Amino acid sequence: MDFFANIIKDKISFGNENEDAFNIAYGIDQRFFMPMGVSILSVIKTNPHESLSFHIFTDTLAPYDQERLLAITKLYPAVKITVYHVNEEKFNAFPAFFIWSRAMYYRFAVSHALKDTADRFLYLDADVLCLSPLEKFYRQDFAEIAAVIADYKTMVGYAKKNIGLQGDQYFNSGVMLVDIKKWNNAQISQRSVKMLLEENNYKYYDQDVLNLLLWDNVKFLPKRYNFIYHLIDLDIPLPADTVLLHYSGSVKPWQAWGQFHPLTKLWLEHKDASPWQDVPLQQPKTYKEAKFMARTMKRKMHDYPAYLKWLFIYGLWKLRTKLSKK
Repeated sequence: MDFFANIIKDKISFGNENEDAFNIAYGIDQRFFMPMGVSILSVIKTNPHESLSFHIFTDTLAPYDQERLLAITKLYPAVKITVYHVNEEKFNAFPAFFIWSRAMYYRFAVSHALKDTADRFLYLDADVLCLSPLEKFYRQDFAEIAAVIADYKTMVGYAKKNIGLQGDQYFNSGVMLVDIKKWNNAQISQRSVKMLLEENNYKYYDQDVLNLLLWDNVKFLPKRYNFIYHLIDLDIPLPADTVLLHYSGSVKPWQAWGQFHPLTKLWLEHKDASPWQDVPLQQPKTYKEAKFMARTMKRKMHDYPAYLKWLFIYGLWKLRTKLSKK
C-alpha cells in the first residue's frame, strides 16, 4: 500500500500563481506557525524582486493564522501561499522527541504533493531566517538529488559509529534544495518512511535516514547557505555573507528562555515586522522547559532569584507530572 496515498486531506491557497516562482516548503505543527511566519517574511523581505510560492505542510490551520497568511499575500502580490492539511494519523507510529514533534516527517510529503507543479523546491525548517537573496542558491545547477549543507563535523563521527554512514560528511536536513523528479524516481520519501517504521533507534530521525539514503547523491554547499547556530552553546559573530541563519538546537529565539543572546534580537526584529508581531513569546509549558528557563536564568542572565524561582517550579512540576502517571 502506498503510504503517501491520501496523505493530504485538503489544501487552501492564498494569492495568485506567478511564473518561475521560487518554491519554498515548510513542515510544521501549530507550535511552529509563528516562527514559520517570521521565516516566510524574512524570505520575502530579502527577495523583493522574486516571485515566491510557499508550501506549508501542517496538521492545523487556526483561523488567526489563516488571516495572517492572507494578509501577506494581499501585501505582496508576487507571493502565493498554499497550506496542505496533512493526515497526521499516518505518522502516529513514528518516533518523536519532546523538542521534535512528528511534524518533522511532513517534509516527506512535499515531493509527492509538488510533483506536477514544480521541478524543485527549497525545504526550510521553521527556525531558519533568510538574511540575503536566494537567487544564486535556488537557481544553481546540480546533478544530484539534492543540494545540502554539512552539519557540525562531530556529527560525522556520530553517524559513522551509530547508524553506519558511509560518506565523510553529514548534512543538516533543515535546509535542502531538492530536485523533485530525481527524489521521486529514487523513492526517497517511501524508503525513508520504511526505514523509520522498521527501526526506531535513530537519534536524529528524518535527518539520519536521509543521510543514509543520500550520502553519495547530494551536492554539498558552503555553510553560509545554512549557518547553524545553537543559542545555548555559541557566542560567536555571525559571518557577513550568511544567507540562511538556522537557529538550531533546543533553545529558540521565540522562547522566553532564549532572550539572552544577541542573535535573538535579530529574529525579534523580523517578528516585529510580521503579522505575528502581537503573538507573545513562548512560556514554559512542561517541566523540561521550566528546567531550560532555570538554567538560562543562572548561566546566561545571572539572575539568581529568577533561577531559584524557576528551579522550584521545575521541581514541583516534575513531581506532579510523575505522580499523575502512577
